[in-house]
Amino acid sequence: MTDAPPPHANGDTVLLHGFGTSGHLWRAVCESLSGAHAPDLMGFGTQASAGRADQGTADMGAALLPLLRSLHAARGPVTLAGHSMGGKVALWMAATHPDLVRRLVLIAPSPPTPEPMSDEDRAALRAAHGDRAALRAAHGDRAALTRQYRTITRQPLSETDFRQLVRDGLRASPAAWTAWTDHGSREDITARLVGLRAPVTVLYSAEDPAIAADTLRAGVLPLLPGAQAREVRGSGHLLPLEQPAEVAAALLDV
Repeated sequence: MTDAPPPHANGDTVLLHGFGTSGHLWRAVCESLSGAHAPDLMGFGTQASAGRADQGTADMGAALLPLLRSLHAARGPVTLAGHSMGGKVALWMAATHPDLVRRLVLIAPSPPTPEPMSDEDRAALRAAHGDRAALRAAHGDRAALTRQYRTITRQPLSETDFRQLVRDGLRASPAAWTAWTDHGSREDITARLVGLRAPVTVLYSAEDPAIAADTLRAGVLPLLPGAQAREVRGSGHLLPLEQPAEVAAALLDV
């Protein structure tokens, strides 16, 4: 007779990264969650070539369904977590396919309503990727990405993690980058929330400069009755890298 898997194994945990990054965002968190899955979303990381100019939240979610269905068949419903853009994708998946998701953890999530962002901030985010064809020689997009990540973090990151953030930004699909900035972040998926059954935890930073705590308190939590809110301090927007212990604790529900 084979041994049963450890009771706290995390093979049924799926972690969705935020805009412009990749599954590497969860590196430090995964040190506490052995076996967790951190796939790259459509248009980013190893899936950059799949990026499309017309892609939205539903497209990114649908691309992950084979993974969730495979895990469901093997282990049952998953714990699904999403950071920033990945939070909106995770919320769409949990509401649209409630049988696949046991628990939902949203970390500094993009709201289900259009993300409040000024035209200036939206233009700056779009420009952070740059026109690679025009800027390749000057590496202007690298400098813009460096500024972007310095702006949205509050805790120092390791040189390895910071280089990976910039590398992921550079290799992201230009079509996917613009699609999220101009379309995905503006989507309103609140009509989908009627299908949500999984218990929800929302983890956010009081000092997040990208998605303000007030945005989450006023624009996310009221749409998720019964959600457990966890506020942390001393972190910027990239909680999985800045506060991995807090994120892991939320995922383990401790």
